[in-house]
Amino acid sequence: MAWCCAGGILVAAGCGPETDLGPVPDAHNARAIREALTSAAGSTGGGSQAAASTGTGWATIRGRFVYDGTPPTMPPYNVTKDPTVCEIGGRAPLQQTLLVDEATHGIKNIAVYVRNASRVNESAQAKDDTVLYDQKECVFSNHVMAVTVGETLDIKNSDPVGHNTNITGKNKFNQIIPAGEVVPYKLQQEEATPAPVSCSIHPWMSAYLLTRENGYFAITAEDGSFEIPNVPAGEELEVQVWHESAAGPGGGLVLSSPEAKALDWSKKGRFTVTLQPDEVKEIDVTVPASAFRG
Repeated sequence: MAWCCAGGILVAAGCGPETDLGPVPDAHNARAIREALTSAAGSTGGGSQAAASTGTGWATIRGRFVYDGTPPTMPPYNVTKDPTVCEIGGRAPLQQTLLVDEATHGIKNIAVYVRNASRVNESAQAKDDTVLYDQKECVFSNHVMAVTVGETLDIKNSDPVGHNTNITGKNKFNQIIPAGEVVPYKLQQEEATPAPVSCSIHPWMSAYLLTRENGYFAITAEDGSFEIPNVPAGEELEVQVWHESAAGPGGGLVLSSPEAKALDWSKKGRFTVTLQPDEVKEIDVTVPASAFRG
């Protein structure tokens, strides 16, 4: 039998009509093309770069917000109903719109939360817990509160008079809570910003409820401190900073101090960080009075 060479491959001659199989793959050339395409994708702003930027490991964001100047004095609420219940010792409760600790100048009730995260640590996964949400002496016990989607609020009325708890936003709830009773309510949707909570029976009552898909949030304590552990390292995180009296859009706390500029603080009250595994990022910020309304 006669043999011939076609495209570098020996084939038997005289076995039927000749078939053109097209160009024969070259392993070396294929590898070179693949490496060139991978390199080109990595140099663009497309999906390949985004996938490559997703890191591993976990880190912590913590810090403190301190008021620059003399802490403001909160005036009392205008109690117009049920004074025997709502005015303890004949005094109306003080407003909570801007709480600054006299000793430390720490700012309470600032919400700090990660807007985007490609990975969520087990410790920050959404929960199905039950959380107490109380109303006592005609004040919401938690003026600013954060929970995850799937948690249930036990909306309680510890007063001897009825309250109408009205949660706005995506997790709408508007119901009378009789004296001494508890009504459960499961939160099912994420909110971009804390939702206002009020009582139409006692209109001075106000609070805010932040519902998020994961637990990457914190509400500052009396000394202005906060901590968000186990955030994903190795990728850019956008963090929202919110306060009910902030002058920025939607309650965003807008800052222009050197510390804020180093974090690329935006006009929406957001900053960005990319952390290394096991890094603890300290965010200590001094907040001027001009950052707040009024």
